[in-house]
Amino acid sequence: MDMSEFKLRMAYPSDVLVIHSLIAELAEFEKEPKAFVLTPEDLLQHGFEQSPPMFEVVLAESAVDGIMGMAMVYTKYSSWRGPCLFLEDLVVRQAHRRKGVGRLLAEEVFRLAADRQMDRVEWMVLDWNEAAHAFYTALGADQLRNWWPYRLSGPNLQRYQSS
Repeated sequence: MDMSEFKLRMAYPSDVLVIHSLIAELAEFEKEPKAFVLTPEDLLQHGFEQSPPMFEVVLAESAVDGIMGMAMVYTKYSSWRGPCLFLEDLVVRQAHRRKGVGRLLAEEVFRLAADRQMDRVEWMVLDWNEAAHAFYTALGADQLRNWWPYRLSGPNLQRYQSS
């Protein structure tokens, strides 16, 4: 695919349904479809109806194929380095993989962070996703081997709720 055949753009509120469908595709790919519970209304509220938005989305779009993929990001803060960008999801529809779409989306995320004077971009990759590990390594990313992610959610988190 010629890279001039598609463009990158920031998402609009009218893109919420396609964003939702891309996240659903990712949940299927990651073998966790039941874990994806957000509605399009949640995405609309969190990403477009509140200020500041909780996330931003870069879309890869073709006049012929429509939306081919997305990168969802949000700002986080490092107490050592200051603001940085977290890449929550990079999703390219199956039919458009291996055409350079993912690379351009990732590079756009890196450009956003650099233009915003952020120190770094961070993300997580499932241990079994060897293709993603190779992809990000080829882009120059370092795999952090000394940091382990933790999560507290559901009933374990709710027990901390104030009465």
